[in-house]
Amino acid sequence: MNFIHVFLLVLVSFTSFLWAKTSYYILPVQFEGVHEDYAKTIFHLTKEYIENEGDEIVSNKSDCDFLLQIKLILKEKGVVVVFEKMNDSGEILWSYGHIAYSPEGFVPIVKRVVRRMNAWENEFICGFGFGAMGLISLNRFVDYNYEPFIQFNVESFKLAMDLDIAYLGSKPKGVRGSMMGISFSVAYMFGHRFVVPYLGAGMNYAIFSTEIEKEVEKMYGVKVKEPFSETGHTPGYFLEMGLSMKMKNEIHIMLESRYFRELYKQKDILDGSKSIVHGFSVMVKFGV
Repeated sequence: MNFIHVFLLVLVSFTSFLWAKTSYYILPVQFEGVHEDYAKTIFHLTKEYIENEGDEIVSNKSDCDFLLQIKLILKEKGVVVVFEKMNDSGEILWSYGHIAYSPEGFVPIVKRVVRRMNAWENEFICGFGFGAMGLISLNRFVDYNYEPFIQFNVESFKLAMDLDIAYLGSKPKGVRGSMMGISFSVAYMFGHRFVVPYLGAGMNYAIFSTEIEKEVEKMYGVKVKEPFSETGHTPGYFLEMGLSMKMKNEIHIMLESRYFRELYKQKDILDGSKSIVHGFSVMVKFGV
């Protein structure tokens, strides 16, 4: 099925981004009233802690994901240390400043800065998604589905609530129907790059109905087609993985795939058998 190929493509992309490194270019340290050795010390400490986090310092400005500016300013009681994280066009994304009373005081400041660089900013996002869902059980295929959603990015975690709306269209067997549900999920976001992979899990509750026309024999042998329908509802759970991209205009684009499985058996309208509904979905989401 085509949706399985798309699911595998998402999986390959996810694993490749998972092992990618974020690259920084450290601009020449700006210092005022302090010895040049202080600038060398703060540079090497920053480089060491960034690389310990699994990221890298590049020597070419054009190859970096982010720019990092460090400033040292002498005050009466110590040295003010300022870090500015910038995008490749020089726009400041955030800054952090603290005072150090000795060169040894640089260490906790650098540690705190590097941890912050590895965390996402807290954000509230709302948006809309669309995609396709393939059901492995019950021999049905959902052609397309929609998902209005709200999402909170808190540090390195993504908390989301989705409204799931799907339309069934197994045309070869004549099955029609729809599904509506709500889901809650928590995912961990790996890093802080332009494209960030995430992996998570969640719970959902779905209400669905299916309908099919069957030929029945009436009085005097007259055969007519009449609609038969089945309705059901069940809680379930799912595993999700995806890639999140934040554009410069603050628009978020997410490519997300899920494996879902319901908890209660549902009746197949075609033959009356019961089985657990499970399958895969692939979706593109847009949020602001």
